[in-house]
Amino acid sequence: MWMKPGYIADMSRDAELQEILSDLETLRADLLVLIADETGATKTVELDQSTQGRLSRMDAIQAQKMAQAQRRRAKQRLERIQSVLEIRDDDPSAFGCCRICEESIGFRRLKAQPDALFCVECAHERSQ
Repeated sequence: MWMKPGYIADMSRDAELQEILSDLETLRADLLVLIADETGATKTVELDQSTQGRLSRMDAIQAQKMAQAQRRRAKQRLERIQSVLEIRDDDPSAFGCCRICEESIGFRRLKAQPDALFCVECAHERSQ
C-alpha cells in the first residue's frame, strides 16, 4: 500500500495533538474546580483577638494572600487554555503551533505545558 511522504508523521502528530487536547480539557476542569472552591481560604480574616491570637491572624492573612494569588494564577491560566481551545476550534491547523514562528511546538513541551503558545526558542527570545 502506497502512502504519501510524511503520512505516518502526520498521523503521529495528530495522535499527539489529540492527547494534548485531552490534557487541556482535564486541566481546564481542574482549574474550574480550584477557582470555584469556596473553602474560606480567600475570605476576610477575623481581626477579633478574643477568637485568635496575633500570630494566628498573621498566619491566616498570609494564607489568605497565597490563596488569592493561587486563584488569580488559575484564572489567568484558564484564560490561556480558553484561548488555545478557541484557536483549535477556529483553525485546527494552527493548534499546537507557535504564535510567533508558526512552527509546530514540540510534543514534550506541550505535554509539560499544554497551554503553551510559543515554541521553546520563541519563548526564550520573548523572555529576554
